[in-house]
Amino acid sequence: MCAIVDANVRDEVFGEAASPAGKFFLDWLTTGRGKLVVGGKVREELAANQNFKLWLSQAVQAGRARILDDGKVDSVTSDVLAENVCQSNDPHVIALARISGVHLLYTNDGLLQRDFKTIIHGGVIYTTRRSKETVTRTHKSLPGPHRHICDC
Repeated sequence: MCAIVDANVRDEVFGEAASPAGKFFLDWLTTGRGKLVVGGKVREELAANQNFKLWLSQAVQAGRARILDDGKVDSVTSDVLAENVCQSNDPHVIALARISGVHLLYTNDGLLQRDFKTIIHGGVIYTTRRSKETVTRTHKSLPGPHRHICDC
């Protein structure tokens, strides 16, 4: 199963002081149960964190991350903007999901959550908006093997 991580939770997952729910998510990616998909502006935003850059290079080699062509992501981002379907300022996240077939997004951005669920059929949100310090049953169930949340 694959996922996208939004820049607004980047440090919760890859930061020095990652949240428990962010650490749980990173463990899900690192142990090979999940795979991160990046490309275009999403990759650029995440790469502002040095821990992420190091993790990504190792994860790509280990098959735990996939980098999509930036040009293709940028092109589809332009299409999403032209469609005027986003309330959030994250059409690049929607574009990445469309190209990759990913249905799981980790974000705390309320408008992006709404866009993702509306635009991406079967979109599932992993969020820590209500609980950053506790790994809840919801957190544990979202990236589970019983959920079909990726076509990539």
